[in-house]
Amino acid sequence: MFECEHISVELVGDKGAFRAVSDVSVCAQECEIVDIVGPSGAGKSTFLHALALLIERTSGTLKLDDKGAESFSPQEWRRLVALVQQKPVLLEGTIEDNLRFPWSLKLYKNIQPPSAAELDALMNRAGLHDIALTRLVSQLSVGQQARVAFMRTLITHPRVLLLDEVDAALDAQSTRFIGELTSDFAREGGIVLRIRHKLDDNRAAKRLVFNAGVAHLEMIERGETRD
Repeated sequence: MFECEHISVELVGDKGAFRAVSDVSVCAQECEIVDIVGPSGAGKSTFLHALALLIERTSGTLKLDDKGAESFSPQEWRRLVALVQQKPVLLEGTIEDNLRFPWSLKLYKNIQPPSAAELDALMNRAGLHDIALTRLVSQLSVGQQARVAFMRTLITHPRVLLLDEVDAALDAQSTRFIGELTSDFAREGGIVLRIRHKLDDNRAAKRLVFNAGVAHLEMIERGETRD
C-alpha cells in the first residue's frame, strides 16, 4: 500500500511564496492505477515531485507498506517510488546501453541485472520486437524513445510508478503500448499514480481531481463515477 496523507507544498514565485499543493491525501493499493487529472497549473506535477522526494513537502506524510519515507534514503525511496517524466531523457548510445544504465549506479550494485531474455521479452511487450537492442536511440522516433525510457524504469522493478503525462505527446500506437505496459505493471502487483489529459482509457480505479492545488478523490465504476 502507498499512502499519501495531507500533502502540502509551498513554492516561491515572482510574487513570493504560494501554496501549490494543499492538504492532498490519497491511498493506492497493489494492482491499482490512480489517474490524476485537472487543468494545467493545478499542482499535479508538483504533487508527483513531492511524492518522489524531488521537492520538499511543507507538511504531510508518505508511507510505503506502513514504512514512512524517512525510513528510506532518498535514493532508495526514488528507486521504489519511481517518477517517469513526460519528455524522455536518454543517454547517447544503444537501446541496450540505456536499459542497462541503472546497473552502472551504486544503488543497484546488489540487484541482479536483467538477462538478455528479459530485455527481449520487454521489447516485445513494448511493440519494439522488430528493433534490435543494438539500435542507436538517436535513430528512434519520439514514441519509440518514450517507450525505451519507460522500459528503463520498469526493468528496475519499482513498487510505485509516478507517471507525469508520459503519453501526452505520443501517437496512438505508442500511447497504447505505454498503457498496456502500465496495466501489466499494476496487474503484477505494482501501484500507479499517473497524470493524464487524454480520454479515460478504462485502466484506472480511482481519479484524483486537482483544482488550484486542492484535490478530491473519486472512485471509478465503469460507466459511471461516484465520489
